[in-house]
Amino acid sequence: MKKRTLKRFIPFLVISAVTVIAAIVMACVDIDTGNYPASMFAPETIHSTKYYPFFRSFYPLYENNYKVDYRDDFNAINITEWDGYFTRGVKQSDLEQIIYKYRLGEIDTLIFNIKKPEFPLTATLKSNSILSFNDKRTALDFLFYIGFAKRCEKYATYVPDPWADYDEDKKTPNPREDKQAMATLEEGGVKQITNVNSDFVKQRYVFQLIRLYYMSGDYDKCIEFYNQQQNMLEANATSMKYRSMGYAAAAYHKQKKYGNADYLYSLIYGQYDSMKVSAYFSFHPQEESDWNQTLSMAKTPQEKITLWQMLGIYKDAFRAMKEIYAIDPKSEMLDLMLVRTVSKVEEQQFTEDDGWGYNPRFADTVVNNEVVSFITKAADKGGTHLPYEWDLAAGYIGWLAHDKSFDKYLAKAEKEMPGDSLVQAQVRLIRLLAKVQAGKADDEKFEREVADELFWLRSEKHADYLRTQSAYNMIIGMLGKKYCNDIQKATCFNGIPADSMDAISNVLLDKMIEYIDKPRKTKFDEFALSVFALQKSDLIDVEAVKLLYQYDFEGALAKLNESPFKYDSPLNADPFAIHVKDCHDCDAEDAKKVSYNRYSFVQRMIDLQQDAEKSPGNAANDYFLLANGYYNMTYFGNSRDMYATVRTGMGTASWDLISVEKPQIDTNIAYNNCGLALEYYLKAMNASKDAEFEAKCCFMAAKCEQNTFFCNIPKDYKGDFKSGEYFRELKKNFSNTKYYQEIINECGYFKLFAENK
Repeated sequence: MKKRTLKRFIPFLVISAVTVIAAIVMACVDIDTGNYPASMFAPETIHSTKYYPFFRSFYPLYENNYKVDYRDDFNAINITEWDGYFTRGVKQSDLEQIIYKYRLGEIDTLIFNIKKPEFPLTATLKSNSILSFNDKRTALDFLFYIGFAKRCEKYATYVPDPWADYDEDKKTPNPREDKQAMATLEEGGVKQITNVNSDFVKQRYVFQLIRLYYMSGDYDKCIEFYNQQQNMLEANATSMKYRSMGYAAAAYHKQKKYGNADYLYSLIYGQYDSMKVSAYFSFHPQEESDWNQTLSMAKTPQEKITLWQMLGIYKDAFRAMKEIYAIDPKSEMLDLMLVRTVSKVEEQQFTEDDGWGYNPRFADTVVNNEVVSFITKAADKGGTHLPYEWDLAAGYIGWLAHDKSFDKYLAKAEKEMPGDSLVQAQVRLIRLLAKVQAGKADDEKFEREVADELFWLRSEKHADYLRTQSAYNMIIGMLGKKYCNDIQKATCFNGIPADSMDAISNVLLDKMIEYIDKPRKTKFDEFALSVFALQKSDLIDVEAVKLLYQYDFEGALAKLNESPFKYDSPLNADPFAIHVKDCHDCDAEDAKKVSYNRYSFVQRMIDLQQDAEKSPGNAANDYFLLANGYYNMTYFGNSRDMYATVRTGMGTASWDLISVEKPQIDTNIAYNNCGLALEYYLKAMNASKDAEFEAKCCFMAAKCEQNTFFCNIPKDYKGDFKSGEYFRELKKNFSNTKYYQEIINECGYFKLFAENK
């Protein structure tokens, strides 16, 4: 094994809240987001919850159930073990109070009272059932040990504040630097071991001492004492055996004796499920030589199998699977290696547009023939711990490898586990994937065969853990490619191809409405439209807005009249109101504003056009209001929400106008184009003889000109704005108007221009 550094697996010590519940050497990880890569195969089909944390995932542990603080994990175990020590003669709640709540002085008080019943007690202590336990020696051994453990606590639980380097007030002295105090405790612990009769209590003193040696940095002593006390720890294999073993392993690791450390971690992993996860995270073979040394230390075939499984999780599941199979084909430890191998194949076979498994598609890779051969041969031979799982894996891998016989394995798995809903659903899902992949577009037989299955996949009621989302997205992607020449079905599976209104084809919208109105839909048509999700009214809305931004107000009004929701698009502001400074929020919050919706706006624009044509003498104001409407329906105006539909969102030009990048925005798109507004402001100005009104029209024309400049700022331009024709006209012809002074007071750009700055 090549030597490497893995940032996700750096051993460290997770300490306990109190010394009687110390944990094991653990591993630091970088938590990532996400769950698992693109996958349609559920590893939960092995039904072994103890291995669930080790399924492949984006996280260090499956479904991100990794913790950084294991200090309380042994509380319940510890109480249960002490309850057995007292043969259930002391209430568990009282034990919990003594072990985790009482202070050292209260422990001493209980000891004094047991020795001399006349010693005074508080009401709380007096009610503790340990005082009525008939075997006083047993009770005293327990209390003396708890007192010792609490004295060790500050050395075992010390964690420096991570902010201490930045805040002097947070710095606290490290108690482990007081070597003399720790040595005194260690001497006292060794003496106490000889003073108790119970091996159960002796084991706990041994654990405390092993941990103290580790915390003091005396790794030689830690290992030596552990080796001396192994018989004691083995005699009554409580949690102390494995927790002590964990600190001995940590000491070996500190000495860079990785083979020894990993062997001990494998014993914990294989024999004590409560510490399985922490033991795995501490397992860290550095080089092939370390691994070979560890492997040579295994005393039984089962120990070798355990080591191979840990290596399979750590690095190479397929290699480990072959080795375990060679030792014992019936080993239940093969199950995890099998599903991890399948997951690895999936990761190589699928790629995702977003990188998180949500939109999987086939990658240009070939399934490893050795993997296919091994799994299918094992499935054919049988005799494994879970024969159905091998058949299930062989069927799935066979499909991925384009093996035509893949379904025979699925059929076997289906028969082997008739009552297993997850296995049955997994078989059904793989078959659906295969049918969709092999099917041909517009093949009526294919569509009939898959329609019900596709609706089944879309349903919310599935066996727990079935990976429907990745499979559904995969299938929709495959259907989108198959039906690329069918505009209606392709749009259902791929979606309307653009967010920009200008990029959405009128033909496409009409075709989709036609598809929705199709009188005799097949089940496959119904599925396709269920994927599309948009309703006819949504498409009409898009068509109406498209016509609106093509300035075909008559057409937009006619299209809106087709919609039952024509009045359901209230605008945030009055689209015919303008100010010197554009302020969308101010206009939206104006309590006196005239309320419009999209329908009434279109109707008003039509009326203004007609009025201007009928009464040329009064056209100036009509032109001005039309110009305001054209201006406010752009990105720059107060009613740009007019553009929003279920498909297009707010629009296409949501950006900082004066950005460092100086964006080049397409002003041919009506949403970004102030050209028609400019045209009508000039019409209004030319039709008026009122200088104040003309000044207002001229300034709005200047804003239209300025917005066009903002859309296409040259990359080498250094300023914030560039004055144009209508700034100059304002200064030349309207400097004596009141509105001119209003502009000077409110518009910083024009003030700079007017003052020649």
